[in-house]
Amino acid sequence: MSETCCIKVKRQKTIIFIEAYVTDNILTIKNKICKALRNEKEPSDIRLQLESHKFPNEQYSSLDDDATIGELGLSNNTILYMTYWISKD
Repeated sequence: MSETCCIKVKRQKTIIFIEAYVTDNILTIKNKICKALRNEKEPSDIRLQLESHKFPNEQYSSLDDDATIGELGLSNNTILYMTYWISKD
């Protein structure tokens, strides 16, 4: 059985708590967020970012859809920041 962790996803005044396995990838997290938002957004419209402590010149780093929770070193109570893609149509 895989280890689980609770991830907090924030956007403006919205906070979503997601339970995820360490083997889940970011795309899986985006799908869970879409379900929590009653499918108002598509996973491709969401960008997840993590506060960057590795690079002093960057405040946030975007997370790749294929990266897993374990690879990124995310743990319980990690905060991810969500932004939406806005098309120019």
